[in-house]
Amino acid sequence: MRMCDPQRIKGWWFLPGAPSERLPGVLTWSQEDGANLELIGGLSGAPKYEQVGANLWQTDEVVSKMPPSTIYGEDDSGAPLTLWNAERGNCKANFLHGIREEFWNSPWVCVGAHVPSADARALRSASVALDDLYYLTGDGRFCAPQWAQIEGVTRAGEQQEDGTLLLPYIVPVIGGLRAGLFSGATGDTEYYIDTYATRPPATPATEAMPDLKLDMMTQRRRGGQRLELSVGARARIRPVPDASPCSATELLDRLSPLLGLMKLATFAARGVESISSETLEGEQVSLLCHLGHLSAPDSPTESGGVVFTLDDVPLDHFLRTLRELTSTAQARYAWNAVVGLVGHSPRMVEEHISQVLAAAEGFHKWCLHGGSKTLKDRLILLHDSLPKDVKERLKVDVDRWADWAVWARNHVAHGGADKYRDVVDFYQLKVIADSVRLITYLVVLRKFGVPADKLEEAIANHPRIRVLAHRCVEIGDLPMP
Repeated sequence: MRMCDPQRIKGWWFLPGAPSERLPGVLTWSQEDGANLELIGGLSGAPKYEQVGANLWQTDEVVSKMPPSTIYGEDDSGAPLTLWNAERGNCKANFLHGIREEFWNSPWVCVGAHVPSADARALRSASVALDDLYYLTGDGRFCAPQWAQIEGVTRAGEQQEDGTLLLPYIVPVIGGLRAGLFSGATGDTEYYIDTYATRPPATPATEAMPDLKLDMMTQRRRGGQRLELSVGARARIRPVPDASPCSATELLDRLSPLLGLMKLATFAARGVESISSETLEGEQVSLLCHLGHLSAPDSPTESGGVVFTLDDVPLDHFLRTLRELTSTAQARYAWNAVVGLVGHSPRMVEEHISQVLAAAEGFHKWCLHGGSKTLKDRLILLHDSLPKDVKERLKVDVDRWADWAVWARNHVAHGGADKYRDVVDFYQLKVIADSVRLITYLVVLRKFGVPADKLEEAIANHPRIRVLAHRCVEIGDLPMP
């Protein structure tokens, strides 16, 4: 089940401790809003009354208070579902008839099993589909079309008097699963990236009747027949040793390195299409979770949107470098600040200035072990660590850039700097923020071993990076301090 697909599921719902007290209701899911459950009746208990007299009781509740809860469900077919950390929203109730309707919201849905909580160590591993992951693999499955001779087609390629022009061709496809094309590991997790492509069904019946393969792959629409071929990639997350049990929350935490990889490789926040797993009892489950970044696997991908691939930075090297950069708690915080800015541009320029300068300073100090230095020195050192050809493409007036960046940070952080500077408009601050953001990003890529020519190509052609590169040139338009 894909997170990007809206769902509407009718079923019966109950609390884990009261399986016999079931209520009918409808669960809806969207990746924008998460899960919303509308019940006929309510799971909440009766209000608590306090005796204030001999025959007098009072309460300030219509229904009892409910903490975030796990809710179990069964759809029309009897398949199990679980909502985790569900919070009660609005409800319709009165003292005479109790609860008539109740509404719950949850960021989690487990489809396929009843699991007590998101922290219950009841899962083995995860298979994750990420937007644009396939384009990092370089695994070509579609080969160039070839003209062919097909029985029954005469005068192929010739224009006939009635307009007939037949061009038989074959599209070679390398179908099936290629497991473990890339792999890597951290101390407690193994990561694998698999690729797959459409392949004909292989059964005794299809081998005996080859035309059946085509029939099973063909979609019949009113406009005609359609044959769709697709390729894709999935990541496998396997806790070690021996696929030891873990919780949904732990699986999501272990997904973080892959989300960081996708952000760095595309300079954008990429969504999660789906997460599937297996319980300790062997039940296959799909996890729907509200992650914030929307998945759009069916939307066109942007041309030139990939900065580097896993051939440039192997997965094991990426994971090893990431461990080195985030070896302390402060470094992990700084890393999260840097990666969090990829794909996110605050609307308020003051917020942008504050975030990018904090990320640059923290990355140099904690991830690169930059020691005790001024912010200006850190910025200059970050810029100077870039390859010569990359610096020549950016054309940054380094002293002016670092001086203005320090002033802008102080101006924003302290409600005005001691040394006043006349800022013509807020665009000047945006020039500073975008240039710091880009240079920090490029330094991060170099730490992971992205080749210099890939950085130059991104500066010239990437749809978002080339815009930020132009901001670096505009630093020269800022007045001298």
